Amino acid sequence: MPVWARTKIVLQEDCYREKPERINIKYVGPNPSKLYYKVYELLKSIFRASDSDIQEEKYSWGKAADKEKFKVRWYLHKDLDMYTYMYLRFDVSGSGNEKTGDAMIKIKPVVRTEYAQDTMWQRSLFYEMLRVFWHRVFYYKKREYYTEECRNLITIFQRNINEFFRQLREE
Repeated sequence: MPVWARTKIVLQEDCYREKPERINIKYVGPNPSKLYYKVYELLKSIFRASDSDIQEEKYSWGKAADKEKFKVRWYLHKDLDMYTYMYLRFDVSGSGNEKTGDAMIKIKPVVRTEYAQDTMWQRSLFYEMLRVFWHRVFYYKKREYYTEECRNLITIFQRNINEFFRQLREE
């Protein structure tokens, strides 16, 4: 359950500390519009996400000449515990038809930890010292585990997408 605080400390870390912090996956081949449905299906299955965990921010779909063009942005908000959640941005775009086309998937994965600071106690120096001690001694390893899990899930997603690309080319 996320912390719904008016005032909070937010610690954000890219799932990939080294460059690139964004993953780009390019596809050239037939039926690129099928990618829209497959990506959404994989988000739900790989990240064990419900429809309410996924927010579609931008959606554009149209037809120009003999090609379909589409562009969508999804945000996946996956709670990991009381303080931490994965926040993933997926940009999917492409154009083409049943014979040829191209598509691009861009992924920006981060892990965020939020600590509320609503009460006077939570804003006090003593509380902050205890929170920092607890975070560094006990919670740091948990955040490391969550970051590793984020990388693992992204890798599984990439492998599934590459397998889907292979299937599209063989159709």
